[in-house]
Amino acid sequence: METFAEFQRRRNSGFYSSKGGRIYSSFRTFAHSLKFAEANAVEFARRAPRKGKLRVYEIGVGDGKFALNFLRALRKADEKVAERTTYILWDFSEKGVELASGKLEGFDFETVAAPAWDWKKMRGATCVKCSELLDDLPTRMLVRRGMHVMEIVREGDEFREVDARVEGETALFMEGMPEGYWVPVPEIGLECILGWKGKLAPGGWIDIFDYGFADAEGMRMLPRNGWNASIWREFSGQVTVDVNFQFLKRCAGGRIEAQKDYVERALGKDLWEVDAGKLDYYSYEEVKKNWKKLEAGGYDINILLSGGESSDYLHMEISK
Repeated sequence: METFAEFQRRRNSGFYSSKGGRIYSSFRTFAHSLKFAEANAVEFARRAPRKGKLRVYEIGVGDGKFALNFLRALRKADEKVAERTTYILWDFSEKGVELASGKLEGFDFETVAAPAWDWKKMRGATCVKCSELLDDLPTRMLVRRGMHVMEIVREGDEFREVDARVEGETALFMEGMPEGYWVPVPEIGLECILGWKGKLAPGGWIDIFDYGFADAEGMRMLPRNGWNASIWREFSGQVTVDVNFQFLKRCAGGRIEAQKDYVERALGKDLWEVDAGKLDYYSYEEVKKNWKKLEAGGYDINILLSGGESSDYLHMEISK
C-alpha cells in the first residue's frame, strides 16, 4: 500500500528515468508560445527594480525554448533591463539544464541542477517562474467523510480510503471542502513556494503557471465521480494532478487569475487560447486565418470567439 503522493512519486521517477533526454519533447505546454513568453518579458520589464542586477529563476526548464523566447522578448521590451538580467536555468536533471543552456548563447545565464525544493541554492531572486511544474510534484489526495478526513492510497491496481493524519492548515482547509470529493493538497508544492518566497530580493515576486482550480465552486460543478476521475491523469506513465491554487493562496498569500487574462493584460490585446498542434494564444486575425485548421481540430469558431471555451490554466503571483 502507498499513499497517492508515493504512487505519483514512484510513477514519475520511473517515467523520467525511462525517457532520458527525450522527456523534454514529451509535453505539450505553453512554453513554446511566443505570446506567452512575450507577456512574461513585458511584465518583467515593467516591474523590475530600476537599479541593480536582476536575477530570474526558471524552475523546471523543459527544453529551454521558453527561456530563449523570454530573453529575446526582454531585449525588445527594454534593452537596459535585459542587460542587467541574469537568467538561471534550474532543473533536477543535469541533462535538462545542459540542453536548455545550449540555446542561450549570447545571454547572461547560470545553471543549477537540483530539485525544486532545494531552495537554499537560490539567492537574490528578482523573479521565480515555474510553468506546469507543481502538477508534477508528489501531491497528497484527501477526501472528507463527514467530520473525518481520509487519505487516498493505492493498493495493487485500486485506490481506497484510509484514516488520514491531518494537522494545521491542511486540517482547517479540509473542513470547508465538499464531502466525497478527492482534494489534492500540494504540501510539497507549498514547501517549495515558501522556500522560494524567502529567497526573493526586495520587490521580487513568484509567477506560477499551471492547470488547476481556484475555489471549491469549481469542484461542485461536477458530480463527485466525474471530479474524482478527472482530478488526476496519466500520460505515458507520468502522473499529474490539478493544482489546488485555493490551498496555496490560503497558506502562501498571493493572487490568482486566468492565465489568459495575464497574457492579455501584459500585451494589451484580446486573445483566444487554442490548441492548434501546440498550446498558444491567437489574436482575432489569427483565429480567422486559421479557421479551417481550428475547425478540423474540433473547435466551433463561433463558440471560441464568443468566449465559450473555458480553460483551467491559471496564473498565481506571490510577492515578497
